[in-house]
Amino acid sequence: MSHNTLRARVVFSFKGETHELDSVIDLDRCLGEPGEAPDFHRLLAQAAGIDPYSYLYEVLESHAIEFVEATGVAARSCRDGQFDWRRFEQDVADERDWQTVRAIAEPILGARDWTDAALKAALLAAYRAGRSCAARASAEPDEQ
Repeated sequence: MSHNTLRARVVFSFKGETHELDSVIDLDRCLGEPGEAPDFHRLLAQAAGIDPYSYLYEVLESHAIEFVEATGVAARSCRDGQFDWRRFEQDVADERDWQTVRAIAEPILGARDWTDAALKAALLAAYRAGRSCAARASAEPDEQ
């Protein structure tokens, strides 16, 4: 799977001093509970050595972060300085599923155009249907 990074930047002033924070964030290390985006302000502050209990941190939090130079599947979620965390999580899950499906299908089907959208959609649908059936079966109580 590809490595997912993102450059986060923010510029703000505090007590007459301009602070320019700029950090590359490894998004693969930020994946935690589904639906919970990392605290990008805190990550920027940590990289810059800013205490999260300081007034400087409060000012930092009041400014929007610009997101640029995304790599991996994160690139699809980064547009116009914004980053869509939910889309990124979905893209990561889709990529993980695709890598699993391809590892199963490639030895059986041989050389194929793995970028073919119809083939990819059909294989992913079959994989997810099987996974869904297995999840339902494991959730059902055993009959005796």
